Amino acid sequence: MIRVLLALLMLGIGGEIRAQEISQPPVIVRAALPEEPPVVGQPIVLRVTVLVPTWLPQPPQFPSMETPNLIVRLPSRASNPVSETIEGETWSGVSRAYRLYPMVPGRFSLTQKSVGVTYADPETRAPISIDVPLGPIVFEATVPPGAEQLDPLIVAQGLTLTQELEGNDGVLGEGDALTRTVTAKITGSSALFLPPLIAPIETDAARAYPKEAAVSESEDRGVLSGMRLETTSYVAQFGGTLELPAISVQWFNTKTNKVETAQLNGATVEIDAPAAPREPVISRRQIVVVATILAILAATLRLSQRYVVPPVTAALQRRRARWFNSEAYASSLVTDAIRAHDLSQVYRALPLWEARCPGQSGSGLQTALAAVGKGFYGKEPDGTEAWDALSDAFKVDRKSRLARSNPNILPPLNPT
Repeated sequence: MIRVLLALLMLGIGGEIRAQEISQPPVIVRAALPEEPPVVGQPIVLRVTVLVPTWLPQPPQFPSMETPNLIVRLPSRASNPVSETIEGETWSGVSRAYRLYPMVPGRFSLTQKSVGVTYADPETRAPISIDVPLGPIVFEATVPPGAEQLDPLIVAQGLTLTQELEGNDGVLGEGDALTRTVTAKITGSSALFLPPLIAPIETDAARAYPKEAAVSESEDRGVLSGMRLETTSYVAQFGGTLELPAISVQWFNTKTNKVETAQLNGATVEIDAPAAPREPVISRRQIVVVATILAILAATLRLSQRYVVPPVTAALQRRRARWFNSEAYASSLVTDAIRAHDLSQVYRALPLWEARCPGQSGSGLQTALAAVGKGFYGKEPDGTEAWDALSDAFKVDRKSRLARSNPNILPPLNPT
């Protein structure tokens, strides 16, 4: 009879799988978890059991259960031989225990896991190797009541803090060092849950030199413990006071089901040294920035004077020369003289304009000039009407000359 992989048994949220082909007896792989939901930071034991009807020439290849936000530990003697009576026959195998520590509350799913099994064929005693898949392993971690507000969330059987101060023999002098060593010990959980302990200081009196934190773990009879060691040395620089802050860590005690606080006192150390120099109005960095900007501006100005200013100045001079040599400039002199009622200036400006705007002056312009001259040299009053007539006559005469000198200018559609 031909059989395929067949799921025979599910225990809790674990599963049991048998695999059998024509000449192969079944192999049972079972994954089981406790029925109680796990608590964040506390271990939950996942047990994977492999059973065969003969024996295992090689140890099973158990999968890794590593997944984000889940600490996986193998206790001492994590794998043990097991036997079980199935349908009247004794099956033997190996059981592997994993200790899982959820780091955050929520749902965890371990999928796509398989166990490599090599067992002896009952008839030929030849080794047969197969991979038996595990069913989904799902659980949800919870937070114990009363610990919802803890940040970070630490759930353990015990937590203690101790500290040592070396070099604190009274007042520190310039260059003297004080070393603070803080040790946090946790029982019943991983040391990875412990937060940083020594906070940075903000003072000019001393400079802090922290070492990298040392984290270690150990296990005693199935109980995980750990330690976090932090060391910071403070070197006195200037006169003043060095304040070492107090340290406190809140945690949830699984023995008392209460939130407790582990505390360490701070320390105050006087430093006998010269006072710290006053901060300058402008820092050295700002001086460098300002000097750089001024240097860039000076270079830009120098380049502009050499390569930009000369051509621009020459262009402006050429433009000014074209204006002074233009008919428009000459006509503006005549117009300004007429507006100022300055007859002598009119007679000085007219020849310049006529030279730049060739043509025969119309009778209207000559008549208007005569009328202004009669009022200026005669005994008649110098009325504005004669000047207005001269202004109009000049405009008509200029327009006529410009039209003759530029044939492309069309005459008005409705001449008046």
